[in-house]
Amino acid sequence: MSDKPVVGFVGVGLMGWGMAKNVVEKGWPLRVIAHRKREAVDDLVKRGAVEVASLAEMAAQCDTVVLCVTGAPEVQAVVAALTGEGSAVSTIIDTSTSEPDVTARLAAALGAQGVAFIDAPLSRTPTHTWAGEATTYVSGGAASVEKYGDLLSAWASVVIPIDGPPGVAHAVKLVNNLVAIGYSALWSESYAMVAKLGVDPSTFREVITNSGMNCLNFQNFSKYPCEGIPDAHKFSLVNCLKDVRYYSRMADEHGAARLVSAGVLEMLKAGVNMGLGETFTPQMGDVLLRLNGDKKD
Repeated sequence: MSDKPVVGFVGVGLMGWGMAKNVVEKGWPLRVIAHRKREAVDDLVKRGAVEVASLAEMAAQCDTVVLCVTGAPEVQAVVAALTGEGSAVSTIIDTSTSEPDVTARLAAALGAQGVAFIDAPLSRTPTHTWAGEATTYVSGGAASVEKYGDLLSAWASVVIPIDGPPGVAHAVKLVNNLVAIGYSALWSESYAMVAKLGVDPSTFREVITNSGMNCLNFQNFSKYPCEGIPDAHKFSLVNCLKDVRYYSRMADEHGAARLVSAGVLEMLKAGVNMGLGETFTPQMGDVLLRLNGDKKD
């Protein structure tokens, strides 16, 4: 029998499935709950996890619960369900991309009940989480890493402490995502302009590949305009829009200029309004192609 605490996992989607797989394979007793991805739950049960029928059942059996859900509304709903009467939960680790002010409020309210609420959002891709090679950064600095590092390291090969109160890691995550999504917006406009010029997109890829701007972000993005492969980065435009909206609200709260992110936000809003919300990040280029009149479908 494992001497590790029982861990619950909520949100076994693109990122969460691999995270939960590593948790159970590295020796933590694991409880999982189905939402939309039945395939993931069935796989995790085969690996040794136990499926529960409700969040209340999970809360009664688990010391620690990890969240990997869509955003702040989902986080708040799950936390409410996990902390009712009969809950044994002492720690909630939120790896979602959520809003820092929501995280701070939840941490204060739960702390008054003796429950720790830690934000530890993620970077990299589902492939990396499956391999246990994600990057995570955790609020509370070195003390949080010392206390929760073993579990975080189940899915992350890099754990970065961020000094500051609950919410600070989620704030840094929003800045990180602005960089990633912002670059995709830049590549989108660039490839759309190349199409307007009648130049082969592979030629443009070769130009950037042999310049100081070459990076993995560019190479993954380029697989769509050059080869028609859209899923090198499986992150939907609707989720990009959510993240940039969170960033924009955070910037406004701090009185910070957001000239670049404002343009990215408008591009994503246009894409979602075109019905492209469930397409992946590299397909952001289709928004510009449509606006330019170079793509109709």
